[in-house]
Amino acid sequence: MTTPAVTTRPSTEAGRAGRRAVRWTALGAVGAALLLLAFPLLRPWPDETVPSLALAADLASDRWVIAHLCGIAGLGLLAPTFLGLRTVLRDRTPPAGGRHGTRAATAAVVTAWLGAGLCALYYGAEIFGIRTIAQAAVRTGDPALLADVEVLRYQPAAVVVFALGLALVAAAGVLVAVALWRTGGRWAGLVTAAGLVLYLPQFFGTPAVRISHGVLAAVGLLLVAWAVTRSRTTTAGHPEG
Repeated sequence: MTTPAVTTRPSTEAGRAGRRAVRWTALGAVGAALLLLAFPLLRPWPDETVPSLALAADLASDRWVIAHLCGIAGLGLLAPTFLGLRTVLRDRTPPAGGRHGTRAATAAVVTAWLGAGLCALYYGAEIFGIRTIAQAAVRTGDPALLADVEVLRYQPAAVVVFALGLALVAAAGVLVAVALWRTGGRWAGLVTAAGLVLYLPQFFGTPAVRISHGVLAAVGLLLVAWAVTRSRTTTAGHPEG
């Protein structure tokens, strides 16, 4: 008489845990998508080729700070999202003859965390260092002070840290594509990988290119959220009803 109760309870608990993992993974993906899109949409796009007080005002603005904080937060949400994805994939039924993709997802968590951390170091310097320089230019009325902006941005050590961070973020995108390819979310993985791999080259594009890239990255992560919610959970190897 007690046997059904013993076997049903773990199944029910596993089902609830699976639903929580799906919910939080989807929320993380949506949050990262919105934040990464907000970065180029909120960021001021002044002409930076000629130092001017108008340029200094834009670099000293609250929009400059908020936009970059959105970028940092968006990258920071990637690792928790991929961690949730790993949990979801572990509880999914793999395709016939296939695998869960959890190893690739685990590697994506590690690379995304390291990449976001390194990028945050550079972004932090760019947010507050450039803003401080711009505020000084506005305060003194001397746009020539903005020459230090390029010095700050292109310090060799800073460039290496940022490039390495973006390379790790790109690797995380490829690993997520591998994980989702094995479990049926191919388009979600491919679009997400494209968005994260193109993060470094898009910095050399026009404002329109950079905004378009923000849209691409957001679409990829929204597709991840959709793929997670559409796939089937399992409890002890059986689809959850």
